[in-house]
Order: sequence, then C-alpha cells, then structure tokens
Amino acid sequence: DPLRRWTASGTPLAEGQDGALFQYLNASKRSVALDLSSDSGRDSLRQIAASVDLVVESFAPGQLAEFGLGYEQLREDNPALCWVSITGWGTKGPWVDRPYTEFTMQAATGSTGFRGLPGRLPVCAGGRLGERIAGSFAAVGGMLAWLSARNPGSGQSVDVSMFAAMLFCMTIYPD
Repeated sequence: DPLRRWTASGTPLAEGQDGALFQYLNASKRSVALDLSSDSGRDSLRQIAASVDLVVESFAPGQLAEFGLGYEQLREDNPALCWVSITGWGTKGPWVDRPYTEFTMQAATGSTGFRGLPGRLPVCAGGRLGERIAGSFAAVGGMLAWLSARNPGSGQSVDVSMFAAMLFCMTIYPD
C-alpha cells in the first residue's frame, strides 16, 4: 500500500515504520503476506479461507482461480465463506480486462466533465475518491453477504465494480 510510507510533511520514515494516516486507517487490522506462486503460500491461503467468514480481494478477474484459490474452489472447505471482489469493471462483461486508473474511471463516469475551467484540461476529484467509494460499496455488500450466510448457512459472492460504484455516486444529472 503506497499509503504505508506516505507522510503529510514528506519527511522520510524510518525503516519498518508506517505513516500516521496508514496506522489510523488500518488500526486493529490483521494481515498476512503470502507468495501465491508457491505451494506453501497457496496452502496457507486455503487454511486461512477455511476458517474465516469473509474474504475481500482485488486481484484481476480470474487470477485467483488460476491459482486454485477462486471463490468456488475455496468454498469446498468452507461452504459459508463470503467473498467480495473489487475490480475496475466487474468480474464479467466485455470490459473485464480493460485497464483503468482513478482518473480514467472518473472520466468514464463523466464526473471530470464539470470540473475545471472551460478550454483547459479536465480535473479529477482528488484523494482516490473512486477507491473509497468502491470500498464503501464492498463493505456494505460484504456485511449483507455475511448476514445472509448466517441464516441459511451458505456463502455469498459479491462483485463490486469500481466503475459502477463511481457512476452511481459521481454522476451529475443536469437540470
């Protein structure tokens, strides 16, 4: 995460130290780094997924399935597993493999069309707003999937398209 080394003042951080904003936004979280190209990394992820309620991932569509770690594959050991995928264009459809950035997503939703001055280059909203919007949709979708899985006992898969979330939140409709 680039935010791990970011400071408002631009002052370099000591080796192994995280920036204050990163610490704040990630308080009480646990994480693990795995090499999914190795057998031990894939086995570790399978063990973790067998014992958790919810997985949130943002790999390219189908990439985890290629490692044998897709939603359907991991559900074999944990039928109540809930899964949230956050991708640029969704996990299905004609634009699945289309590249994107925060700026191109804002342009695609039309939100750059009303920012800036006439005759000048478009201006996007700052602060990785699209990622935050998609993350909010993912949080709600993940909670609803988890609640639903508690009732009948079967997991759910949630597909969050950053484009769709931004389109819903950042589009201006003229009067």
